[in-house]
Amino acid sequence: MKKAIYILYTICVLMVVSFFVYVCVDSRDEVFSARKQSECQYLSAYKKTKVYENASTELPLGLKTEYVMRQQEIPDGGESLMFYTLHQNVEVYIDDELVYKMKPAENNTFGKTPGNTWNIIPIYGKDSGKEIKVVLIPVYESSVDIIPDFYFGSEINIWLQIVHDNLLPFCLSLLAIIFGIIFIIFVACNYRNPKVDKSLMMMGMFSFNIGLWKLTDIDGISLVFPQSIAKSNVPFLALLLVVIPFVLYIKKLFVKESKIWYLPCIASVVVTVVSIILQLYNIKDLRQTLWMNHLVMGMLLVIGVVMLIRELYQVGWNSKLKMMMLCLGACLLGMVADMFIYYISHGASVNVMGMLGFLVYIIVLGVQSVREAKNLMDIGIQAERFEKMAYHDQLTGMYNRAAYADYTGQASFKLNGSVVMMCDLNNLKHCNDTWGHEKGDIYISSSADILQEVFGKVGKCYRVGGDEFCVLLREVSTKRCEQFIEELKRKAREWNRNSTEKFEIQIACGYAVYDKKIDYDLGDTLRRADRMMYHEKFMMKQEGK
Repeated sequence: MKKAIYILYTICVLMVVSFFVYVCVDSRDEVFSARKQSECQYLSAYKKTKVYENASTELPLGLKTEYVMRQQEIPDGGESLMFYTLHQNVEVYIDDELVYKMKPAENNTFGKTPGNTWNIIPIYGKDSGKEIKVVLIPVYESSVDIIPDFYFGSEINIWLQIVHDNLLPFCLSLLAIIFGIIFIIFVACNYRNPKVDKSLMMMGMFSFNIGLWKLTDIDGISLVFPQSIAKSNVPFLALLLVVIPFVLYIKKLFVKESKIWYLPCIASVVVTVVSIILQLYNIKDLRQTLWMNHLVMGMLLVIGVVMLIRELYQVGWNSKLKMMMLCLGACLLGMVADMFIYYISHGASVNVMGMLGFLVYIIVLGVQSVREAKNLMDIGIQAERFEKMAYHDQLTGMYNRAAYADYTGQASFKLNGSVVMMCDLNNLKHCNDTWGHEKGDIYISSSADILQEVFGKVGKCYRVGGDEFCVLLREVSTKRCEQFIEELKRKAREWNRNSTEKFEIQIACGYAVYDKKIDYDLGDTLRRADRMMYHEKFMMKQEGK
């Protein structure tokens, strides 16, 4: 079931990314501006009036709000009027002359809304004393009561003020994205390491999407994002991808497994698919289907509380449960606070406390998971080092006698088809006595290299004594064994020709194939190979080789 959820989530990610790319390519606003920008000073005061008319294409809800303002003295250099709109079409008049208009283009395929965007209208000195009328036409019911903040003055100063107002949520969101990327890269770089918990990548995906959601929900981002429609869809798309990685990570923190965790995952997949299809067919915008995603989050909240109570009852109170409850509490409270403020403010407010709650969850649990994974990796490296010391010969790097006994003693080891080849180094004692043990070590290690070169890719090589080696082969014919021995002798002769050492390498070999009719176990096979090897050793000495 878990693997299926991973696959479904991957499909959802691909759908969301593809949809966003499609929006960027195909969405367009219709913006008309009859004025060029100039330097500005600060200006304020307006009169608000709601105007009701029959619903039409230009007036989707049969309602528009007019903001009328007048400035008696405007410097010749000019000023700018800036304000931020959320899912509202905009018209700006100066003494009944239309100077600015912003709405979705008629051929826009992504709903009725122009998204969230900043509107910038230059006001010149000749406009002193004239009536400035801003008309906002809400696209959704939730946009009806949103009152924008109007900024008058130097555009650069307005930008600086907006950046100042959004600095904290911007930094928190960017921090969540950075942590998410770090977690994802950490798992990707150690993906083949069994000690690394792969669910940490889900933590990274959760952190990245939470940060992306909050970052693109900040009004200051619209100042640098050219595609207002595409940008306004990012928070909703990011939210669609939040639930599944959260569940797949958080369920790993519970001792008791339960399939109930997969319910919000399946629900999230369904909501993602339905929301994108409804948006593509222009039936409902992503904003209008957001309530379905909130329902899934509500389901997750209930399941999280139930599972916490179950864990407390079955496992008991401990430090891990305390930390998990702290992080989950901060995270879930953040989710509830975000949804509450979202509906109260009609989507116009950014909740910093909610982002802080998520960061507590991300940083505490994420860093703890990375630390645990790092500790497991260190333990694994140390265990591998000890295993290598226990099962490898220090001089040659080959497997040793202990490794041979362990491998052949396993229940999975198959005797039928096994071939044992025994090898012995001639004149090693003479080499040690004549030129010293250092030269004897070179003799052994060089011979081991030759054996590994010939047999390493087809079998396992072991150093089972001072000058004795054993090779285990599988399903190899006697003819092929003879060919291996000839290749071994050829490489030994080649080494002797090219070497500057005073001694020569001489390797005697013997082999035997396991035969259940005459062999009680592999030890009998080894002894038959040993006898053949000693016969070969005797013949080589007789020939003076």
